[in-house]
Amino acid sequence: MSETPRLHALETGGGTKPPLVFLHGFDGRAEAFDAVAASLAGEGRRCLAFDLPGHGRSADYPGFGPPKTAARAVLAELQRRDIARAHLVGHSMGGAVGCLAALFEPGRVASLTLLAPGGFGPDIGLDPIRAAMEAASDDELRAALGRMTAPGFAVPPGAARGNSWPEGRAAIRAIFDLLFGSGGQGVLPLAAIAETGRPIEVLWGEADMVTPVRQGDDLPPPFAVTRLPGVGHMLMLEAPAETLAAIRRAVARSEAD
Repeated sequence: MSETPRLHALETGGGTKPPLVFLHGFDGRAEAFDAVAASLAGEGRRCLAFDLPGHGRSADYPGFGPPKTAARAVLAELQRRDIARAHLVGHSMGGAVGCLAALFEPGRVASLTLLAPGGFGPDIGLDPIRAAMEAASDDELRAALGRMTAPGFAVPPGAARGNSWPEGRAAIRAIFDLLFGSGGQGVLPLAAIAETGRPIEVLWGEADMVTPVRQGDDLPPPFAVTRLPGVGHMLMLEAPAETLAAIRRAVARSEAD
């Protein structure tokens, strides 16, 4: 009898309040949120950062690829861990995953914090994504990440750790072709996601060359959008204080309900 598939998670902090769940972007890993999670864990919050299906230590998760699969995997993992409600924080593709999780099971999602989310429009800058995917060393990956940040931002060396070469690249390329083979990206049912009534904080860098900031225009309530001048796509690295503030706003909105 086969074992039930599980997602790898990095867990920090504790407490009895609904935990914070971090969802990385395409070709990322749970470690992308290390600094942010450490700050919130220090405030007495339980924090879980997942490797999403097809990524990192969840590379062998069955049916990996579509954000719908990742969303259902996250929800199943929360159920297995007896987590009735959680605050979801998603970057890029992880933002789309968080939105779908809220659409599938709104009662399990206390709030959403979306950092340069994917799926808010068909346009996407694929060249920086492809460069990171094809990187063959930490130095090449750091250079590729630099193309995702605002000009002049120095990507710290630690941000490039954790990728695996060459193992794992075939799966990532397969996901890339699935998500972006048309030259664009799929678009989420934003009106339906808004109708879930979850508090949603959206943080977007005005210098984002991957997910265009204009995709945050004219969103329906309850999407609350904050735009950051001089910031690119990698918000956790480029604007950690603002990222923490957005998460705290989402949590406060939820707990005020």
